[in-house]
Amino acid sequence: MSEFKKLWAVIVGYGNRGQIYADYSLHESAELGVAAVVDPNEFKLQDAQKRYGLSADRLFRSFDEFVKSGVACDFVVNATMDQHHYETAMQILQAGYHMLMEKPIVADADQLRDIENLAKQKGLYVFVCHVLRYTPFYRKIKELINAGTIGTVATIEMNEHVGFAHFCASYVRGKWNSEKECGSGFILAKSCHDLDLMCWLNNASNPKQISSFGTRALFTPENAPEGATEYCYQCPHKDDCPYSATDLYLGKNTFPFLAWDRLNKPLDEITSEEKAEFLKKDIYGKCVYTCGGDIVDRQNAIVSFENGSMATFNLVGGTIKPARFIHIVGSKGEIEGVLEDNKLIVRTYAREDIAGNVEEIELHPINNVKFGGHSGGDYMIMHDLVRYLNGDKSSISITSINDSVNGHLCVFAAEKSRKSGRIVSLDEF
Repeated sequence: MSEFKKLWAVIVGYGNRGQIYADYSLHESAELGVAAVVDPNEFKLQDAQKRYGLSADRLFRSFDEFVKSGVACDFVVNATMDQHHYETAMQILQAGYHMLMEKPIVADADQLRDIENLAKQKGLYVFVCHVLRYTPFYRKIKELINAGTIGTVATIEMNEHVGFAHFCASYVRGKWNSEKECGSGFILAKSCHDLDLMCWLNNASNPKQISSFGTRALFTPENAPEGATEYCYQCPHKDDCPYSATDLYLGKNTFPFLAWDRLNKPLDEITSEEKAEFLKKDIYGKCVYTCGGDIVDRQNAIVSFENGSMATFNLVGGTIKPARFIHIVGSKGEIEGVLEDNKLIVRTYAREDIAGNVEEIELHPINNVKFGGHSGGDYMIMHDLVRYLNGDKSSISITSINDSVNGHLCVFAAEKSRKSGRIVSLDEF
């Protein structure tokens, strides 16, 4: 790598995800700076101004204002809501900027190809925030596969269990509760991470066909307890319902950056009285069984690859323990583990022992992460990106948009299969 150059980023969409990527500049100030922030919300612009020491002329309410300003940067972080990804991505690329794009890229195959083709035409990088690739857990699995430790991949089994507090905050009461409104179904909004991992780990071949089933069966009106009211604060079940808004958001303060976002105040300045009043009139205070939305709360997908390998993915919303499980079987061995355990079990064939050689690999968490999450992936994607744009292409996790296409196509095919009740070929896209 040539001499290291500090990079500058413009943040388009200063919500939770945009702030997390921008905060890399606070902890690694020699590597990254925030050049400007673009967001229509005045409170968020003022918060960004204080947080990153920006002058007033580096705050923009629209992307057009930013482009006209001529503010220079090395890349743009596109952290807008899903339904705005296509329009903003095309504008960013047309303006000539490299782009780090929050997942999912888009919810439509034609739009996906448009972004891919425009980036190629303009000679620009588009990196997708598939942050799980950057965790020690999945990076080690990829290294083991690339090294031939378990031979050729035969099957991959993956499960994601989304904890009930997260599911309620994001997909029942939150911004992603309606496919019509946000433009993404559950498997796209939450688990394009996992389908991306599936295709990245098994990229010796391409996905060929997919089938999927899914439904919303837990958070439905018929499951509401007798006498349940529209808002939790007045409900006779508020003291025993596990999904009670008064318990989750007032008592346990879960996902405050989602629950209190519309109050437009710093989280530590919002009073208990303001929160209680807010929950009497906002969707975050409504009963999970009757507050609407159409996102499924369980879905699975089965994928066949061109080389005969297969993969399954099972997604469940509303579990007590959130976790991601994986088990990969290859021609010479197998790998299994749970992301949250930071540990892998590797078994390889041994002539002298039918149980095989068993190795337990302890993975070290990224201890210097003071922001974000995803088992360190939020930090490491910025770490790798800054180096990649400085000429260091050694990361096995960071790839161009081209290597993110298959995972998204699998999601599109899964949704088409779920809705049509048939096996879907990737050739259809």
